[in-house]
Amino acid sequence: MNAAKPRCLDIHAHHVGQPLVERINADGEKHGVKIVKGEDGATRISVGGRLTGMPLIPPLNDEAARLKWMDEAGIDVQLLAGWMDLAGYHLPTEAGQWLARAQNETLAEIAARRPDRYAAAAAVPLQDAAVAADELRYAVLKLGHRAVQIGARVEEEGLDAPQYDAFWSAAQELNVPVIIHPADLAVPPRIRRLFLHILVGNPSETTFAAAALLLGGVFDRFPKLRVLLVHGGGCVPYQFGRIDRGRITAPPFAKGSVKNPLGQYANNLYYDTVLHDDEAFRYLIERVGAGQVALGSDYPFPLRDQDPVKFINKNNNLDDSARRAVCWDTGAALLGLK
Repeated sequence: MNAAKPRCLDIHAHHVGQPLVERINADGEKHGVKIVKGEDGATRISVGGRLTGMPLIPPLNDEAARLKWMDEAGIDVQLLAGWMDLAGYHLPTEAGQWLARAQNETLAEIAARRPDRYAAAAAVPLQDAAVAADELRYAVLKLGHRAVQIGARVEEEGLDAPQYDAFWSAAQELNVPVIIHPADLAVPPRIRRLFLHILVGNPSETTFAAAALLLGGVFDRFPKLRVLLVHGGGCVPYQFGRIDRGRITAPPFAKGSVKNPLGQYANNLYYDTVLHDDEAFRYLIERVGAGQVALGSDYPFPLRDQDPVKFINKNNNLDDSARRAVCWDTGAALLGLK
């Protein structure tokens, strides 16, 4: 490994700033969004009657603490995305658009203030794909967002459903990567116990989403799409062959519309490094290549990688080119950063 440290971009992080909290306090209630305090004294956000799974933890909006952590961890630039618990896909469309716009405008403010340290990922109201497409255009063309973050499903509907094609078309047209990230909402107690909804549920939801995109023919309809799967892609790298086998063997009533073997769409998928496991990371690199993998942290949530650059560097079977790709080049190419 060369002595020179590669630049490092964190492509998986979350931010809920005080300006957004203030906008929710001022106008949110008429859109079904409000700040509430529970019996335990913790502050949460109620979105259409659903409480965020986690409290509104201070690091979500503490910029000084964020920059301190970035400096200590060796992160040069961080992509700021919202909190998926605020997706609000169950809200009426107008309310969902208000919530997405409030997130997009407040994220744009912090990214514009420190373009040397931050970029922003948009939120969109996917309950109406045409409105989501319009919001994405506004976020990218007017506010300067470089990516969009969406949930792994829209309520109980898969992301391959034809009604979402207007959104996928806009993402392809704008050439912005789509980050798929599960949300911690409406989770039954059986899954919530032992933190299983995060430990197992999130990777599972990501796997469902990716398999739906692949088997549902989304990459046939939009071949230039670039989709980043968080948490190392869930089970996708390990079960890719099984999913492809289902393309052939699924009964007629369950067959997808995909036209080709799934390996032909491998370059449409990208992965972050939030795996917490050296062997899993090495397998991911071997399976998909460093050019499809971008460093992530999941800052500031409890399951974050506290030292993601160290996690990359200690895997010494990476050559300098692969290390640069994971730390900077892959993510920078996705976001259009130099």
